Amino acid sequence: MSKISIIGPKKSLHEVMDTVFRAGVLHVESAPDIIKGTPFVDKVALTIEQKKELAELERLSSIARKTINILSPKILMSADTTVKQTAISIEKTKAFIEEAGNTVESLNSDIRKLEQQLLLYRRYEKVLTALYPLIEIIPESAFMDYTGITLYKKEASLPLLEDALQGITYGRHELFKKDIDGETTACIVVYPKEFSQKIKAILHEENISEIVMPFDLSETPMIESVKIILQKTVTLTDGIQELERTLHQFACEEFYVLSFSSRIIEQEIEQIQVISELYGTKNTFFLYGWLPSMAIKSFMKTINERFHDIVVSDVVPATPEERENIPVILSNPRLIRPFEILTKFLALPRYGTFDPTPLLAIFFPVFFGLILGDIGYGIIAFMASLWVIWRWRKNEFVRDLGSILMVSTFAAIIFGFIFGEFFGNLGELIGIHPLIDRSKSLIPFLIFTILIGGLHISIGLVIGIIVAINSRETKNAITRSLKLLFVFTLYGIAASYYGLLPQSMRDIMVISGLVMVGALIFVEKWLAPFEAMKLVVNILSYSRIMGFGAASIFLASIANRLSAMPRNIFIGIIIGIFFHLINLALGLYAPAIQTLRLNYVEFFDKFFYPGGKEYKPWGRVQGGKERW
Repeated sequence: MSKISIIGPKKSLHEVMDTVFRAGVLHVESAPDIIKGTPFVDKVALTIEQKKELAELERLSSIARKTINILSPKILMSADTTVKQTAISIEKTKAFIEEAGNTVESLNSDIRKLEQQLLLYRRYEKVLTALYPLIEIIPESAFMDYTGITLYKKEASLPLLEDALQGITYGRHELFKKDIDGETTACIVVYPKEFSQKIKAILHEENISEIVMPFDLSETPMIESVKIILQKTVTLTDGIQELERTLHQFACEEFYVLSFSSRIIEQEIEQIQVISELYGTKNTFFLYGWLPSMAIKSFMKTINERFHDIVVSDVVPATPEERENIPVILSNPRLIRPFEILTKFLALPRYGTFDPTPLLAIFFPVFFGLILGDIGYGIIAFMASLWVIWRWRKNEFVRDLGSILMVSTFAAIIFGFIFGEFFGNLGELIGIHPLIDRSKSLIPFLIFTILIGGLHISIGLVIGIIVAINSRETKNAITRSLKLLFVFTLYGIAASYYGLLPQSMRDIMVISGLVMVGALIFVEKWLAPFEAMKLVVNILSYSRIMGFGAASIFLASIANRLSAMPRNIFIGIIIGIFFHLINLALGLYAPAIQTLRLNYVEFFDKFFYPGGKEYKPWGRVQGGKERW
């Protein structure tokens, strides 16, 4: 990255800003403190027209964000999307956002209203559906009345109610009841109209829930109300579904156009806001920013050719304070690029330090494959990853996650052949012979994972030493070198114990380890013993590869045994599929989490310097129009 300064007359500011904006490579920064503190230097003030334009753009941006939030769930549920080319005119872009916002807001508002009505009628649907057969058998009479009520069985209030009704009507009533569910009973009480007030009063006194029709049906006979409510639930449901289809279709046709238009508006806002952050004198402006060194030549040529001697542009050295805030670009080959999201998920590396993405692209799939290590599970997950990549091919984030899953599950298939596992021990039945049977070699597999841990951590320490040397951090370079030697002595002691090295080497390795700890104490003081213990814990932590891998094997074996227990082959297949799906879900979740932990906690700690600021070039998306 190189720092650029551009100085010119204020009358050329808008032209310069538009040129820089269209170039799309400059990460604009505020002026250095030494410039801000200079007499007669202050922020560039926005004109009244620019302030009005900014307010209008922010209003449209708010509409666009709200509309996108409504449409996002719809577009995620559909692969059938049609992308239109948006108009490049900023005025047409504004009009499109306004129109789209009104359309979506209207549809969404109508859906909410219908849902509220449906919720109201659904409150009655269950009860009235149970009561409907009872109401139908009640004869119409000018002298008779009836009331619908609901009772909770656990309160045992039905006998008390019957006694109360007997006392009021002297037996001149009928009570029809039907269970709604295990807890509630619906009842219809039929009685002479002369007892209506007394019966309603006793219901109120005993806190018995009377079925009261919605306000718009309060004057309608109950039998007719029931019919209307049941019909309205159907009508409202159909209406909601129709509006949802319309909204979904709109999302399919216009979502990406809306997203594109929203970015244009955001860039219009950014262009005005950046101007308000610039500094200058009464007649001069100052513009500073970062851009990739490879882009300097073409960028300077563009500025010089358009403005000649009116505007002065130059490369300026970065101060030590500025070097810590230089924006970062993660530049990796296409095959590795999807793994950048795993790096960014934690934090961007500081400028001038090491980008761990290439190593993540190696170790994440390897660790994932070692844990899952099953051909059957791997094939299912691999096919699922291909579907995710195709299904959300227009969503870069989801597509990259699918690519990571694809590579990782492919590694799981390879290790599945090595371990001879196909849905656990079913591999034996179809003739897959393991090169290494980890289910019968847990201790050797444990030792293997610890060896991998030592190698992984050693690589991290070597990188950390190089980064520290390049950053002129002598103490860190020495500390990491001592830690690396300490790891070597630990493995030397272990190798001599298992007879891989002469027994005479054991004492030498022990003494070397003590010397390393002593040297660490000299450098790190009282933290040294904790640092040495931390290294040991870090290495042992890789045993989780064996632990979670073994758990997956045993769960698969249990699933196979359970599927073989029923005499009915179809029931056995269903049971087997069910438990294998559970194991597959666990087999995808656990390796991902544990692999990330091993990289983030045990590995990155040895060399990673977080705190990098993302490189965000100031520029317009394709399709924009010259603004100034």
